[in-house]
Amino acid sequence: MNKRLRELLAKTLFIKDIKCLFCNRELDFDSRYCVCDDCLKSLPYITGKICKKCGEPIKSMAAYCMRCKNHVDRGFDVARATFLYKGVIKDGIINLKYYGNKYLAEYLSSFLLDSYYKYDFKSDVIIPAPMSAKSLKARGFNQAEMLCSAFIDKGLDVNTNCVAKVLETQNQAKLNFKDRQTNLVGAFKVVNKKAVENKNVLIVDDIFTTGATCSEIASALKKAGAKRVDVITLCHDMPEDVTN
Repeated sequence: MNKRLRELLAKTLFIKDIKCLFCNRELDFDSRYCVCDDCLKSLPYITGKICKKCGEPIKSMAAYCMRCKNHVDRGFDVARATFLYKGVIKDGIINLKYYGNKYLAEYLSSFLLDSYYKYDFKSDVIIPAPMSAKSLKARGFNQAEMLCSAFIDKGLDVNTNCVAKVLETQNQAKLNFKDRQTNLVGAFKVVNKKAVENKNVLIVDDIFTTGATCSEIASALKKAGAKRVDVITLCHDMPEDVTN
């Protein structure tokens, strides 16, 4: 093989200046996730037994986690997540949300789409969790909307104008579990009921913590006539005050 042909093949086969989302190492291969092999292996995928309702990993023989078992109100039918909220994936979400690295969303969305097919969701319409006008103005973008990019590319129906957050509420991250459950009551409104009537709806968000946000959105959707409401998130944050 002559030198010119080797150089041509190198340009064809190897990507230059494309770096891993998490460790910034230059990639020498085409990756749908834009993640190097080492980081891909380190991702905290949720495996094993999970709560039938919220998707939280559980170690006991029970079918449900303690929160779902103790009858915490869940407006949704089932929730599922791809990863635990830790390690490099946690860093990735923080870099997306708080440091404005919006390019991350396109690749992170591919992981969500994988889980959509893994859990065999059959959704008529997909709705990203909305932000209030004030929060949206402060951040400049809604990360849940951006995480829907892979669904749009697949031709799935993503509706970003169906549900609105009409109340400005306290930051959920600063509240305890009990306060999170009441902080969002009445905060969401379905502004286009025809888009969800008698349909299977899927809510997309970045993190499932207590489930309060998704539960409240789901309750509003069901009041508006949705037949079923499921939830898919990139990560599930394990509670510190609950054991299984």
